[in-house]
Amino acid sequence: MLKKMAQLIVSKRKMILILFSISTVLSIFLIPAVKVNYSMSDYLPQDMPVKKAMEVLDREFGLTGSAQVMVEGVSVVQAKEIKDQMTQVAGVKSVTWLDDLVDIRKPLEIYDTEMVDDFYIDGAALYQIVFVEDDYSLKVGSALDEIREITGKEIAIRGPAAAAKAVRETTSKEIFTIVAFVLPVFLVILLLSTSSWFESLLFITVIGISVIINMGTNVIFGEVSFMTQMSAAVLQFAIAMDYSIFLLHRFAEERAEGAAVLDAMRRALYKSFSSITASALTTVAGFVALMFMRYRIGMDMGLVLAKGIVFSLVSVILLLPALAILSDKLIERTHHKSFLPNFNRFGKLIVKSRYIIIAILFILLFPAYRGQEENHFLYGESSIALSDGSEMANEEDEILNKFGPYNPVVLLVPAGNIAKEAALAEKLTVLDSVNSVQALVTLADTAIAREMLPQSVIDQFETEHYSRMIITLNTEVEGKATFAAVEQLNELIKSYYGEDFMLVGSSPSVLDIKTVVEVDFNRVTLISILAVSLILLFTFRSLVLPVILILVIETSIWINMAVPYFMDQTLNFIGYMIVSSIQLGGTIDYAILFTNRYMDNRKTMDKKEAAAKAVSDSGGSILTSAAILASAGLILGEISSIKGISELGTLIGRGAIISGLLVFVFLPQLLVLCDGLIKRTTIMKKDTIKSNSNPNDPTKYHS
Repeated sequence: MLKKMAQLIVSKRKMILILFSISTVLSIFLIPAVKVNYSMSDYLPQDMPVKKAMEVLDREFGLTGSAQVMVEGVSVVQAKEIKDQMTQVAGVKSVTWLDDLVDIRKPLEIYDTEMVDDFYIDGAALYQIVFVEDDYSLKVGSALDEIREITGKEIAIRGPAAAAKAVRETTSKEIFTIVAFVLPVFLVILLLSTSSWFESLLFITVIGISVIINMGTNVIFGEVSFMTQMSAAVLQFAIAMDYSIFLLHRFAEERAEGAAVLDAMRRALYKSFSSITASALTTVAGFVALMFMRYRIGMDMGLVLAKGIVFSLVSVILLLPALAILSDKLIERTHHKSFLPNFNRFGKLIVKSRYIIIAILFILLFPAYRGQEENHFLYGESSIALSDGSEMANEEDEILNKFGPYNPVVLLVPAGNIAKEAALAEKLTVLDSVNSVQALVTLADTAIAREMLPQSVIDQFETEHYSRMIITLNTEVEGKATFAAVEQLNELIKSYYGEDFMLVGSSPSVLDIKTVVEVDFNRVTLISILAVSLILLFTFRSLVLPVILILVIETSIWINMAVPYFMDQTLNFIGYMIVSSIQLGGTIDYAILFTNRYMDNRKTMDKKEAAAKAVSDSGGSILTSAAILASAGLILGEISSIKGISELGTLIGRGAIISGLLVFVFLPQLLVLCDGLIKRTTIMKKDTIKSNSNPNDPTKYHS
């Protein structure tokens, strides 16, 4: 059947070229139609408390964006004038400042110092701004731009709306910068590792087309997350490059043996199909496992990446043969000597050093496993926002140093009991973790009838069903102190309203995300390992080989993820989950290729010779593949100023290096050590495992 398929692909190559040309052009036009979602909270499960609370808040009050603006070098009078100007900006719903609480015409010294310092310190005014639309609205982004222009003073902005705008603009700029850096690096690696200058362009063309088609077909999802938008194309490019290398190397081998062009491609397709398909399926399995996350960012990224790998596989199987046949003479004319080192000595050295290597790795195994479990994880959007050193981060630091942390939490309670609201607000304001409480009962005397208050003020804090309080915490968005503060809020509010209240904000969301993703991790890890194991089981028809291969890659994952722990760095939990699946699915290819070579060599060699020869045979391909994925990840980590993307890239890049290294040094030892067990638990294909010596020789595999 495979031979017939290979024959069909080669014979229909012109039609294949036409179909891919049409698909590529259509995809280019579809890419701009794919919307990008910057709200991580949108991916929370529908049944989570914060998600339900957000729906109620949206229905009752509307999801309004918020930010804080600090203007320095202003008098009280100037600060009031700037506030009035901000209020007139299109998209601004309200601006709260000191004049809303006290008569600023009187000396500020007569008022409570802590209250004044929340809004005005040493000539710096801090405004609380609420917008008419949510934080991710383009209208809100325009309002922030206009606010910067009207002040005419040194200004700093922080808060959810400012962060969303900064991430949106950064994502748009950095995608092109990352691609501009990645492609030349890929090209250099391919030029050095292939035997033809033109082959490198062929690889990039085929995988590039599959990336374009994948990005264009994302339109079927309507939108993708900004994390997916930033990383999917680069990761697809890096991970899928293996498949084209595998096929074209086989084609070159067949041509070197004297086969005609069409025959050589048919044989190359037939001989490499199972290896390429197995590599692609294991990668897809890792991404499909992400789709089982309740936190739906996994579904978003998993779908796009899995679809991308499928398109890459189809492009390599269908498009690459057509282009290779068409450009065979050009490939021959641009032939050059490979610049890759000879791995013969290295392979022999690895096998000779097996006891030392095994001892070192088993010593590392336990601390690596424990270290990756003990990481200090972050869960919220703040851990994905812009990195230190960015303009946004610098402005946040300026306001933090002057006015302290900004962490607003919205409380919704049943409307109608003013006395209870006032009592609760009074209790909340004395909590050590609370900076301020804004509500009708704090902004206006409770003795004043609500009908006497401006309707615009009432609409901000009360509807027919709910009263809203905005509680500003003086803690960071997440951490032990924050979690303790949220628990303290919950207990106090319960003493007044039982379970009949809702909390919305970054810190409550973090607690929800933490609860969801910790359960998600075990599920995703188990599914990815089982799925990859099943594919390996059918590929090698062996019970032991899947265990060995997964042990090698899982060990590399543990070592990779333990590095932040031993370097005393925080680690975003979502990135940790995603990278674990990507590293398993994306680098298991190296182990598959190596094991295939080992099993082929065992037809005619003893186990030590087979292992050493496998290092030599697969060294160039593994080094090339690992270098491409590592460079993609490290460039992503170095260039992106978005913490979540940068961390994701660094983990992937380092993981590719560690996986490649362990396949070279650890896998040969395990194959040699377990050789007898492999033989007894593997179903050998008829006429494929033979010995060129004594058929009774126990050192070789026989059919």
